[in-house]
Amino acid sequence: MPVLSLIAKEWKLLLRDWHALLLLFVMPAVFILVMSLALQDRFAAHQSVSVHYYLVNQDSGAVDAALLERLAAMREFTRLDSDAPAAELIERVKQDRAQFVVRIPKGFGAAMLGEKPQAIEMLAGPSVEPALYQLFAAALRDAISRVYLQQKLAPLAAMPGATPPNMDAATGLLHDQSLFEIGGQNKRPSAVQQNVPAWLLFAMFFIAIPLSTTWVQERQQGTYARLRSIGLGAGALLTGKLVPYLGVNLLQVVLMLLVGVYVVPWFGGASLNLGHAPLALALMALAASFAAVAYALLIANLVSTGEQAMIFTGVANLLMAALGGIMVPRFLMPPTMQAVSAYSPMGWGLEGFLDVFLRQGGIAMTAPELGLLFGFGTACLLLAGWCFGLRNSK
Repeated sequence: MPVLSLIAKEWKLLLRDWHALLLLFVMPAVFILVMSLALQDRFAAHQSVSVHYYLVNQDSGAVDAALLERLAAMREFTRLDSDAPAAELIERVKQDRAQFVVRIPKGFGAAMLGEKPQAIEMLAGPSVEPALYQLFAAALRDAISRVYLQQKLAPLAAMPGATPPNMDAATGLLHDQSLFEIGGQNKRPSAVQQNVPAWLLFAMFFIAIPLSTTWVQERQQGTYARLRSIGLGAGALLTGKLVPYLGVNLLQVVLMLLVGVYVVPWFGGASLNLGHAPLALALMALAASFAAVAYALLIANLVSTGEQAMIFTGVANLLMAALGGIMVPRFLMPPTMQAVSAYSPMGWGLEGFLDVFLRQGGIAMTAPELGLLFGFGTACLLLAGWCFGLRNSK
């Protein structure tokens, strides 16, 4: 069959171009290893970081009012107003619509100085970095400790020679927990959980460079004119490129996941947890690969030279990565940029992989991202066919 012959031809060209293979496989492996180790349990805290949390106050009294005042003074963190039940707010945090939810239990103020104090509950979203987790927990503990000290000293204010209160008792007033789970146990996500899917997607979209360069060269050499002269249309020619490069991207996925699971731990990093939904992971890999290769085919049919393909691909990929949360986590962006990032194909892919790796989701959770990626790929493929026909009709 002609299409099978075209696929075989592409595999031969790929195997000869070892520079492109190095770009596609070595670059993401190095990025994953270096970034996972460099960011291991690290987080650049800045006063303008956009961190959001929900507050569920089930108590009423002077103590919780004082604590609310302390929380409002934490300008690094933004409280989101919502009258939704606590269970719904926890689900929102699981979906990373906010990073934390804080619950003040009923009777917290009355029991604070008693023998059986009640702890405030802090739940962190599954994609919250360890250092950000510690930063918010430390700020929350500081606010609680200050309120505890204020309440403890109040009856002693008029008593001369009173001994200072034991501040160790305040440490038990906060119970913090991550919503990221492995094997039914709450864990804290590692840097590798974030960096593997991020840099994997970054590399997958760079397949546009070797694909578009080869396409332009063959067009300039008259290869497509000869193939069209024997009756092959745009569909067959595009499929002949799509299938082998799709295989390359899927091989990228497998190898980069193996790097996260086995290689990163060799160098002292944490191991990548793949979640418990292999079918959802496989569909995400297929959708992201299809979107990347279809996007590459569109670029190949838009540009006229190999130099144009390399420049356009490099700039476009960097923009998509920057907007999609690959280089900078989305919650670090200002609200306007967060809204814009929702239109990045790399952002869709990253959210889909994080649904599997961090939120322990399955096909139902990844369905929106799968739809967007397959839809984006289909649109790119149709536009590539239209551009091909338009160019060859001249």
